[in-house]
Amino acid sequence: MALNGAELAIEALVQSGVDTLFGIPGLYNMSLFDAARRHAGIDVVTVRHEQGATFMADGYARATRRPAAVSLLPGCGVTNGLTGILQASSCSVPMVVLASQITTSDIDAGRGHLHELTHQTETLAGICKRTYRPRMPSDVADGIRHAVLDAQTGRPRPVQVELPIDVLELEADDAIKTSAGAALGGIGEAGLEESAGIGQMVGEPAPALDQRTIDAVADELVKAQYPLIYAGGGVNTAKANAELQELAERLGAPVLVTGNAAGALATDHHLYAGVPWVAAGSIEPLVEACDAFVAVGTRFDPAMCNMWSLALPATTIRIDIDASELRRNIEMKYLIHADARTALAAVTAGVSPSARAQPCGALAAALNDYRRHQAAIVGDAKPWMDALRSSLRDHDVVVADMCLMWADMLHAFPVRQPGTVMFPWSLGTLGYAVPAAIGAGIARPENRVVAIAGDGAFLFSGAELAVAVERQLPIPFIISNNNSYGMIKMQQLDTYGAASAVDLVNPDFVALGTAYGAAACRLDDPGALERELALAFERSGPTLIEIGWRSSFSVAR
Repeated sequence: MALNGAELAIEALVQSGVDTLFGIPGLYNMSLFDAARRHAGIDVVTVRHEQGATFMADGYARATRRPAAVSLLPGCGVTNGLTGILQASSCSVPMVVLASQITTSDIDAGRGHLHELTHQTETLAGICKRTYRPRMPSDVADGIRHAVLDAQTGRPRPVQVELPIDVLELEADDAIKTSAGAALGGIGEAGLEESAGIGQMVGEPAPALDQRTIDAVADELVKAQYPLIYAGGGVNTAKANAELQELAERLGAPVLVTGNAAGALATDHHLYAGVPWVAAGSIEPLVEACDAFVAVGTRFDPAMCNMWSLALPATTIRIDIDASELRRNIEMKYLIHADARTALAAVTAGVSPSARAQPCGALAAALNDYRRHQAAIVGDAKPWMDALRSSLRDHDVVVADMCLMWADMLHAFPVRQPGTVMFPWSLGTLGYAVPAAIGAGIARPENRVVAIAGDGAFLFSGAELAVAVERQLPIPFIISNNNSYGMIKMQQLDTYGAASAVDLVNPDFVALGTAYGAAACRLDDPGALERELALAFERSGPTLIEIGWRSSFSVAR
């Protein structure tokens, strides 16, 4: 039986291991949703806004380490989803973006079709790792399979598959007969068009390790008296946590763990140094005290490395799966193009266990100072942090938005496993937590998932609470409410002595949650939070918890 392009797309997704599709059906992708309705192997999650779809897919991928698919309508659907795709790209999160299109022959012609966006493909290509453009239904499956593979190969990122309405609706056999090998609508050559975006090509492996470089790096580290490791999100992506810990222990090297790398080394490990976030303290004394600096799987977010101004030692090593990052932002002496697991294992093999189990000298002193500072600045957020942590098991998940409540505790929150803290680093968008937590909750129903958002951030995407109700997800959504865009307000007051355009007129959040069909309450006591979270995880649906918060950091600056 001949299958149309939509049916081939869904079958290819399922065969490639993708079991969840987020999106909204419309004129141009209805056939895709109809094919999904008839396929037992894929779960369709209807969202309330396409940005919610891309954030949900982000949370799903971070929870499972494999991509979900997002179906976007042309034009307005694509532009609605751009922020979530860019956020995923910034944090190296895999995603398969099924971008619907108008009829192939009219793409980029500017004829005024409903939802038409001229140069839509290029708009997405700037933030996607690669683009696939099937021009006949018979090429759809290959485009999907390539996209799923590419999204997960090397540095994970979103990949775009452009699906015009005619390609989705035409049957494969008919396409072959009627086109006789020519592209539909005369656009390009027949078959699957491919174009590069950002990062590696499909299936492109890192080159073989240069053993001379590995030997030189191992030799430098053995000689070093005060080594320091800087671990980025690539450690978690490569599942290199054991390798990172082994190298750190052999060297007696403290490990700075970036925000994207939360859980790369457990925060209660004796060599865990802290989060190198500029708002929580300067890492300059630590870096100045080291004589060897190892950076693994990091793009050096400026907020995580003193705006790229670090007094580095003569011996510097950088490991990254993305060759384009190796020379970006901060120059290093030794460059290793490889995934973190492969490179760390190779380097560790050349480093004998040291009698020095702990840092020593000036590095030890700087480490102790940094730890004391980070512990002290949690301030009055600590009881809330303790209540949250005690309500969760090590493998449970916190999904946080850009808000002062999480900013007060992110540098000190105990994290013992990778993939258990999700946050929109790099892009720093608002509105991430609610939909991303839903994606994580759908992906890992056996785990507890909690979302934290400020009042302003919640209103960006709070309509997705309806999805949590519909799916009966026992997710507590914590709103830290200061009736303002609190972080911006704090910065305005610091900079100008006055605030403007940041104070908000908010709804009654408890009434709003109830209106959606969620349980809802307002708390002002950390002990009450712990009790309410216990109840929330036992409910057959979401709970909205409002907590009053201030418009300033507890961070001592």
